Parts: sequence; C-alpha cells; structure tokens
Amino acid sequence: MNLDSAIDSLLSPIADKISGIIFYSVTINGVKVQLLVALLMIAAFYFTFRMRFIGIWGFKHGLNLILNKYKHEDTIKRKKKGEVSSFQALTATISASAGIGNVAGSAAAVSIGGPGVIFWMVIAGFFSMALKFAEVLLGIKFRKVNKDGTVAGGPMYYILGGLKAPWIKPFTPYLSKIYALCCIFAMIGGWNLFQINAMTAQITEVTGGENSFFAGQSWLLGLIVAIITYFTIIGGIKAIGKFTSKVTPVMCTLYVFSAFVICLMHIGQIPHTIALIIKEAFKPQALTGGMFACMLWGFRRAMFANEAGLGTAPIAFSAVKTSKPAAQAFIAMLQPFVDTVIVGSATAFVIVVSGVYQQSTGLAGIELTSKAFESVCPFFPILLTFMASCFVLSTMLCGSYYGIKSWNFLFGDSKLTTRTFQVIYCLFIIIGSAMNFKSIINLSDAFTLFLAVPNLFAVFLLSNVIMKELKRYCQKYNIGIIFNNNKERDENDDEKRMPEHCGV
Repeated sequence: MNLDSAIDSLLSPIADKISGIIFYSVTINGVKVQLLVALLMIAAFYFTFRMRFIGIWGFKHGLNLILNKYKHEDTIKRKKKGEVSSFQALTATISASAGIGNVAGSAAAVSIGGPGVIFWMVIAGFFSMALKFAEVLLGIKFRKVNKDGTVAGGPMYYILGGLKAPWIKPFTPYLSKIYALCCIFAMIGGWNLFQINAMTAQITEVTGGENSFFAGQSWLLGLIVAIITYFTIIGGIKAIGKFTSKVTPVMCTLYVFSAFVICLMHIGQIPHTIALIIKEAFKPQALTGGMFACMLWGFRRAMFANEAGLGTAPIAFSAVKTSKPAAQAFIAMLQPFVDTVIVGSATAFVIVVSGVYQQSTGLAGIELTSKAFESVCPFFPILLTFMASCFVLSTMLCGSYYGIKSWNFLFGDSKLTTRTFQVIYCLFIIIGSAMNFKSIINLSDAFTLFLAVPNLFAVFLLSNVIMKELKRYCQKYNIGIIFNNNKERDENDDEKRMPEHCGV
C-alpha cells in the first residue's frame, strides 16, 4: 500500500462520518432535506424579500463603486481605516469562491443532479446577493482596528459587539468562539483539502492518468503547493490582496472566454441545451424527488461556492480601507453574481452543451470539466489545468487568512500562534492531495456549510441594524428609489424603534 492509499483509507471513513452528522436531514414527501441547506435558503429568501430584491436595484450601484464611477462627497473628510482596497477584497473573496468550488463543484452538481441543477444554481446565486450584503455590512460595522493599523473582523466580532440584549449577551463569548472554531476546521478540513485534491486530480490526468508520475504519489504535488502557499501567506492580507487583484480578473476572464469558445463550437446544440436545462429543472431525470430535490442540490452547490451566509467574506472585507459599511456591502454582493451566475454557470453549461455529462459515472469533479474542454481542442485541458492551479493557489491563500483570523481570535495574535496555524494549514494541503474526491467533497461541504449556524443566528438577530444602515445610506446618497423616500418618517421611526442594544 502506497502513501496515498494509506492516507485515504485512514481518513475517508472519518470524513464520511463527520459529513453524515453535519448533513442531518429530514424526509419531506420522499425527499431528504438537509437542515443546513434549508437554513441557508430561508436566510437568502428572507433578506432578498426584506431588502426588496436588492440584487436588482443595487447591482448598478455596486458596479459603479468598484469601477470608481461613483464617489461619496464626504469621503475625503473622514479617515479610512483598513489594510486593503475594495477591489483587492472583492478579488480575494471571488478567488476564494469562484475557483475550484465552481470548476469542480459545478461539474459534480451536474453529474449528480443533471442539467436542471444549472437553473437552480443561477437562482441561488441571485438570492445569495442580499445575504452577502447583510453579513458584510455587519462585518465592517463591528470590526476591530488594532493599534498597529491591522484590522480584524467577521462573525466573531459582530456576535460580540452587536448582540447586547440582556438575554443573549452572556452567551456571546461562547457563540463567537464556536464560530471561530468551526471556521478553523472549515479552512483546514474543508477548503484546502477540496482545492488541492481537485488540482492534483487534474494535473495527474493531463500528465498521463494512471501512467502519470504523480499517480499513486500525488502527495508530492501537495508538498510543492504547500511550500509555495506557506511562503506567500506569511505576508498577510496585503500580500494576498495584491496577488488576487492581479490573478483573479485574468483567470476569471480567461476561463469564461474559454467556455464561450466551447459554446461557439457547439452552437447548434445551444437551443436544445437551454430547453433541456429548463425542462430538467422542473422534471429532473437524474434525481428521485422531482423539482424539489433538484432545487436543493442546486442551492447546496451554489451556497458552498459563493459562501453567502457562511460569514467568511466579512472577514476579508473587514480589512477594506473604508468608513462606509453599506458601500462595501454593495460591492460585496457582486461576488455571488460573478462566481455563481457567471463562472459556475459557465462550467455547468459547457458540460451539458458538449454532452460529456452523459458519460459521467458518479462524482467526476474537475475531470468532467476537463473532458468538456477536450471536446473542442486537445490543448484545452492543459489550459484548464493552468487556470485551475491559479484558482487553487488564490483560494487557499484567502482561506488561510480566514483561518488565521479565527485562530488568532481564540489563541491570540502573536507571531508564534500565527506561524503555528500556517504550518498546520500547509500540512493539511499535503493530506488533501492524497484523499479521494467523494470523501473530500462531502467533508468540505459539511465543514463549510456548518459555519452558517452561528453566523446566521447573529445575522438574523441583527437584521434591524442592517436595515437601518441600508436605509440611512440610500437616503443620504440618493441611491435607488425603494428606501430613498419618506426620509423624515424613516429616520424618526427608526430612532424610536431601535433600542440602544440594536433591537436584539
């Protein structure tokens, strides 16, 4: 038994057991409904309706902000606190989610749920925008600025700083620590395992498959990536932001363009593919349980990919140089649109239009995407490997920052504690390169989606704070038409309705 097999045989049963516990489900009309996925769906629907479909009316404003076409008149008057620019934070969060989570995850979704999953992934991406807005606003509003100018934020801090009602305040230290602990496990046991596993699978495939030098010893690839990752993450969020701001736009553009070329080569199949996706969304053949089962799988993959409701994006956006939480929240909600509606859908559509999804057996991951690319040009899988490798590296860099902030919250932010986490994180990259894909994707989904429990608990309780900030911002800067009316009534009513402890 080689090292790869030894690692997999030891850890795969543990991974399957953990995912089985976290993905507890109840059966409704013959369909297993996973409670965590249902919770994320409810949150996305709730904030979309309460913010009156902010993903539609607020999209243009978010785009104008990130393109510097809109500037606040009072920006110069107030000193901005933070470490990175809005663009760097956005590219960091996009790189953390638009990478292998969509390249391999979307392929897995189609291979399991059929073409109809694409429709529900797009719907999930749209509804996720409001939820992303809500949590990022809280992350920046309640962030902690250290004496040296560094910033720490995320669910740990808005749980502590926002939940001040007498009935909940005694429990906030424990709840914040639970989230931090879950985040550490998600980054170590989920993100890096999933990313490196998909990358090693693709590199092994294009270098000869079973005859590849890396077949049976993919841990060597993990070792190489772990070394590169370690020497990059020691530079902190500034180094990560500089890397992602250069790599992410290029890789996303190149990937979507490649998908566009593949669609052009199969242009005759596009009308049939669109009709098939819509038909299968409501009457899926690949899944038992009908439309409801297909919708659940689509939302599960989309929510994992874009991280909405998980509280990870607020950790990155808390480091932005800004004095306006709502403005950054408008920018942040572009992330689910880019990584789910554009990148994720592009992957899934290519797999369907090329017909390779019909050749899949079980979970195929990035190998299925590679076959779709290969259907046009033998060179394309090599291009995919290059793009996937860049996605993997940028994703793991950003994931390490999420984990470090959670680790420092629990154990302090000394250099020793930070280096300790970084070493552990890189060791698990090596382990993840040797595990099988099915165990990886179950464990990755389980650890990552469990972050929603403590995070959404706080976001729901602080929803009045979110709405107050949103209304105030829209009225002050004349944004949209939905919250930008009855100004005097809203301001007076809000002050009366909102007690000092934020209405929680």
